[in-house]
This record gives sequence, C-alpha cells and structure tokens, in this order.
Amino acid sequence: MSRTQSLLLIAGSLLVAALSSYTYLAKQNSPDRWYSQAQVDQGATLYLDYCAACHGNQGQGAENWTQLDASGKRPAPPLNGSGHTWHHSLANLTHTIAQGRGTMPAWKDTMTEAQIIATVAWTQSHWSKAIYDAWSKANP
Repeated sequence: MSRTQSLLLIAGSLLVAALSSYTYLAKQNSPDRWYSQAQVDQGATLYLDYCAACHGNQGQGAENWTQLDASGKRPAPPLNGSGHTWHHSLANLTHTIAQGRGTMPAWKDTMTEAQIIATVAWTQSHWSKAIYDAWSKANP
C-alpha cells in the first residue's frame, strides 16, 4: 500500500469516526425523543434477532404489505415511519410486540418489557422528524 493510500485510509477512518460520534451525540442530546441512544443500540440487536425476518432489516416491511396474501392476511408492515405504525401509541406498540397480532407472534415470553421498549426505540429512531413529531403530538 502506498503512502497516499495509507493517508487516505486514515483520513477516511477519521471521517467515519467523526460522523459516527456526531450522530451518536445528536441523538443522545435530542430533547424531542423519549428514548436514549443506549435503548436504540440495544433495540437494534433485538430487532435484527426477532423482527427483521418479517419487517425487513431497516424496518421497510414486506413487499406489497398493504395487500392481502394468498391466505387472506396482510404481510408485515413497515416500522420505519413509512407505514401506519406511527398512528399507534407507545402502549399499543409495546402491547402488540408482547401479545402479538394477526400472524405476528407474541414476544412476551422471549423479551423483557425493557427489551420490547428498546425495540420500539430502534424503530422510532428511523422515523423522520415530521413523522415523530406527528406521533408525539397524537400521543402526549
């Protein structure tokens, strides 16, 4: 590897570290969100373990989620703010995860209440400011 390539690699690494730190601090210090970055971080792992198989790795939902499938059921909706999830209160969201709904399994025997809340935190961290503000206004 040449000296120039090494310097570019170091500069790129420093840039990634700086942007990651900025993003972390911005979310940590965001007064308009109810959750902490620690909850989002925990929720990311839980989401990938329990939710991503149906709702997608980034909460994008199943393809054609608004249409009934061959069995007459709707596929998993998006959780990233592009679907209807933001219309539900925090209590409703946590209840749905704990108790299940439709074809979605209940996770109450698998995840603790704190883990369920962290999973919601992760999904809401993907919501735009406009979507989060609308949700927050509807759910004071």
